[in-house]
Amino acid sequence: MELDEILANLGLDKREAALYLATLELGEASAKDIAKKANIQRTYFYDISDKLIKSGFLKQVAKGKKRLFSALEPERLLELEEKRFKQLKNALPQFKALFNAKAQKPKIFYYEGIVGIRQVIEDSLRFGKEILNFTTPRVVTIDQQKLLKEYVKKRVALGVKARVIGELSPEVLNLKARDKTELRETRILPKDIFDSESEIGIYGNRIYIIDFKDEFGFIVEDSNIAHVLKKLFEIVWNSGKIIEKI
Repeated sequence: MELDEILANLGLDKREAALYLATLELGEASAKDIAKKANIQRTYFYDISDKLIKSGFLKQVAKGKKRLFSALEPERLLELEEKRFKQLKNALPQFKALFNAKAQKPKIFYYEGIVGIRQVIEDSLRFGKEILNFTTPRVVTIDQQKLLKEYVKKRVALGVKARVIGELSPEVLNLKARDKTELRETRILPKDIFDSESEIGIYGNRIYIIDFKDEFGFIVEDSNIAHVLKKLFEIVWNSGKIIEKI
């Protein structure tokens, strides 16, 4: 590996490495001589040398009225790198805290149109586990109805069960009538208690919400949010307000 490549690994750019190597070769030298040796314009020399002095690669020496520069001894490069490694090691918990804070933020995926709704609802099949639903009878278009039928077929084929809570309506009653063949258990709430304009699905560490009227949906990936909604679903599921018989 070339010396300038090694210096690049220590954090120096091309001009900084050239200036350090030129100073190392010349020993104590003036700005003019070092700039010439490093093939760097004099106007840039002081900006670069100031950075190298701050980072410990160069030292400034005053001899009378002359301002000379010398390079850090090669042996001390290792000490400098060890010092930086120690600083990084000590700061690692802080970096991890920042990383975890970002990693724990919910991920949100937004979709539009009938194709988008398909992507949202079929995402619930990826975990292969029971899906919890707050359903809505407000499926507007024929394409949406067809999409839901295709989705149920896929879910049944995969053996994925569902539990559904919906409002008292002809649509939800028809849904309940097909429970056995569609691997589903549906419970119905009085309309004055539960009147949903959107469908909510809870599965794995994700939830989805679909608005069939405006034809959009989104997925939220967050374990805490999914956990809370699962708990809420169970509270409603086991409530005394469920209509068992019509």
